[in-house]
Amino acid sequence: MQIENFLKLIDKTNEWTGRIVSYLAIFMMLSLTYEVVVRYLFNMPTIWVLEINQYALCIYVALAGGFTAINNGHVNVEILYEKFSPRRKAIVNIATSICFFTVLLVLIWKAGAVAWEAWETKETSFSLLAAPLYPAKAAIPIGAFLFLLQQLTNLIRDIAFLVRKDHQPVEN
Repeated sequence: MQIENFLKLIDKTNEWTGRIVSYLAIFMMLSLTYEVVVRYLFNMPTIWVLEINQYALCIYVALAGGFTAINNGHVNVEILYEKFSPRRKAIVNIATSICFFTVLLVLIWKAGAVAWEAWETKETSFSLLAAPLYPAKAAIPIGAFLFLLQQLTNLIRDIAFLVRKDHQPVEN
């Protein structure tokens, strides 16, 4: 019972994180609209919109991986995968998770080192804006860790599905 609560906590954390960062898409849309209006109607281009949107997009993509995994939004080779039985899908998911976990662990390790260095030095961009880079760089290992937790949750559910005698999918 405790592991089910832990799995649900991971689901809720990634669901919450995905919903929060989804508002960055609205921010990016509004700020780019502002840029177009002031640039082309008033001939007053900004120096901050493009750069801030690049950092917002980085944070958005980095932190949305776990949310996308909950909703099965990541890429599969659907032409084969969709024809598999639920049991075979679980087996394929388990087999491919080894490679996936390896990639995520390396990403957490390397991006974590880069983010830590950026945080220690309070790294800023080289542009006139001199925006702080460490929040966007920190989002990458944090997002990868949340994604790793979500994939671990999915792996546990796939294993539980294979072990169960009635072969009913384990719900999120």
